[in-house]
Amino acid sequence: MNPIHKISNSNYDSQNVKSKILSINLRVDGLSFVIMESDSIMIAECYEWQSKDWEYATQQYKEVFFNNSIFKKEFKRVIIILNTVENTLIPIKFHDKSKETIVLKTLLGIDNFGTFSFKLKNEDAILLTAINNSLNELIHNVFPEFDLISYSSFFIDEAINYSEKKDTVMLNIAQQSFEIINTKSKKIIAHNYFDFTTADEFMFFVLSVIKQNNIDIENIQLLLSGKISMDSKIGKSLEKYFPTIKQLQKVSANDKEAAFKELKKYTLIANS
Repeated sequence: MNPIHKISNSNYDSQNVKSKILSINLRVDGLSFVIMESDSIMIAECYEWQSKDWEYATQQYKEVFFNNSIFKKEFKRVIIILNTVENTLIPIKFHDKSKETIVLKTLLGIDNFGTFSFKLKNEDAILLTAINNSLNELIHNVFPEFDLISYSSFFIDEAINYSEKKDTVMLNIAQQSFEIINTKSKKIIAHNYFDFTTADEFMFFVLSVIKQNNIDIENIQLLLSGKISMDSKIGKSLEKYFPTIKQLQKVSANDKEAAFKELKKYTLIANS
């Protein structure tokens, strides 16, 4: 399997990695990783596939991990960011570690998984996350030590940081899915994930969240991150309905680090 994007810094010393951080983003339809020294990317690769099945994804991860000598080295720190929709938010006062599996199975209707939880920095809540058993076993076999973090924990904390006294809605848009969070005065009002195939379907889900939470669309602050161009059908549809839109991350087409901007940002946050 060959990467679709790749960076190789001429200053990278492959024999001396104990001072460097390896950060890996695992998605059901892809994998990307960066090796960073301070705030600079030394090596980076991105892989993608069409299937959206965790068992299939785990087989693809195996191929990348076992065929690349990078993953056999000993780094200063290994950060694994799991990008999955199989999460739920639980107020700290209601969190019971012994019941995590039951909670996720009941809410998400899934089997064959383990759990891990992460305390949000900006909210008295736990983000409870499911991880496929095969994937969990693979990670433990490949990496003697690592920190496992849910991608959504970064997104939610970021949304709370941007929250204003009026309703704020933040969207993180991927190829055919998006995560949405509604905040107000630094508090979470709603959080959800949706899959979509068309721009009309995308807008239906966004506007449904707006309606269900009685948000005044004329006074809302809409924040956008992820794969979104305002010249696209989705971008134009959002502009039609929302008077105030802020795009958080604009990437130049000539930026060789474009595919790794978000992973780099979250790696720096995790390591701060």
